[in-house]
Amino acid sequence: MTRKERSIQNSIDREKRAKKLVLDTITGLYFQEFKKPSGRWNIKLIADHTGLHRDTVSKHLKGKQGMANEI
Repeated sequence: MTRKERSIQNSIDREKRAKKLVLDTITGLYFQEFKKPSGRWNIKLIADHTGLHRDTVSKHLKGKQGMANEI
């Protein structure tokens, strides 16, 4: 595998890992800790908890605002 292919694969793996972290956080046992009183996700708290950047968390939360209500 060339350096370019390896770097592309590393980027893909990092993206999958970040998405899994965010989804595990909002579907885990303590998902209520990450909700605001308005019912929206507190992106800053999720970012602090997972160690990801808030833009990354925001990207993976798009379209998932009502997810905890279905659990």
